Amino acid sequence: MSSTDPFDRMRFTVKRVSWWQVAIVIAVALAVGTALALVAASVFLVVFPIVVIAGLAYRLFGGRKPNGAAGGPTIIEAEYRVLSPEEAARADARREDEERWDSDRRLR
Repeated sequence: MSSTDPFDRMRFTVKRVSWWQVAIVIAVALAVGTALALVAASVFLVVFPIVVIAGLAYRLFGGRKPNGAAGGPTIIEAEYRVLSPEEAARADARREDEERWDSDRRLR
């Protein structure tokens, strides 16, 4: 028997579910949740000590060692002078010549 309603196949039908089917779904959901919780706890108990030991080893043996004063700024002393416009133009021309000369050189 065919229906004349063109949307008949698209209708949502609700079927009655018995109590034991609901109980099985709940039991499977609880089992999967418990298994995931156990796996997460196991991974945490294995990974956490490794991360702590690695952090302590890095803190004790690794990292940068301060060269000078602890926590202070590094000051590089030098003498500075103001170039005249002519000196600046000569320095720029010299720099351009060096760049042109070194353009085919490769870094090793």
